[in-house]
Amino acid sequence: MSSNGVLDRPNAVIKAYADTPLGQLHYCHSHPRNPNGLPILLLHMSASSSKCFHSMMPALSALGYSCFAPDMPGFGSSFDPDMEPGGIAWYTDLYHSTFSKFPAFKHGCHVLGHHSGGVIGTELAARYPDFCKSLTFVGPTVMSAEDRLELSKTFLEPFNKPVPSGSHLLKTWEYLVWEGIAKENLELLQREVLDHVRAWRGRSQIYKCVWAYDCAEAMKNIPDECRVLGLCARDDVLWPYFDNFKRVGREVVWKEIRGGNFGPDEDCSNIVRILHDSISMQ
Repeated sequence: MSSNGVLDRPNAVIKAYADTPLGQLHYCHSHPRNPNGLPILLLHMSASSSKCFHSMMPALSALGYSCFAPDMPGFGSSFDPDMEPGGIAWYTDLYHSTFSKFPAFKHGCHVLGHHSGGVIGTELAARYPDFCKSLTFVGPTVMSAEDRLELSKTFLEPFNKPVPSGSHLLKTWEYLVWEGIAKENLELLQREVLDHVRAWRGRSQIYKCVWAYDCAEAMKNIPDECRVLGLCARDDVLWPYFDNFKRVGREVVWKEIRGGNFGPDEDCSNIVRILHDSISMQ
């Protein structure tokens, strides 16, 4: 990462790779000319990529935050795992071991996780309290074992595994329309289709870990000084479980947003404002 390049392009989204023992982790980063406070680590949902934060990152950098958004292994331009990840801790440990070495993370960071990214963020906050100073969910995954099992019937198996006919491509397009992207929003729909097609295997790998993870129980291990914020839209697939987050048994803050399952794109400026206000209160 060239410091000169960053300084020459304040607030711009820049692509980079980090070498890890498991493979190359692709990430995007943006920086203000004069960073103010801790950086923000942005963790995407399945089966998107760091591209879902490309609108948020310049806006957050304009407020003084350095931003880092990795592609989950098996997603975007990151490496594909050689074996099945053993659980959420596999992703958490990889992110921590990678980003804790960056100078910007010397004093920790704020973490924002979207859907699956929020589950990874939960384990980061519980496992590495010196690293994660605040945690923001966009669509918290706080649900009972029975509810996780029920959702796994829809969000687990690789519905779009490549086939010679190419029918998996149209199936992915139709799936994302079902997920809530308007047919007229071709830019978002095209981007998400490409991300989902690429991550057909990685999607199942992370979901297997997500549905085995008790987010409510893990949140009990997050230190009280770590501010926890939950955001969710009424048309988000996780909205029916939002009350579970509010009653999780520790102090949390919650707000309703817009944008369905694609809040970082569809309600970008509102999420940026809420996140900035939350961080400013710490």
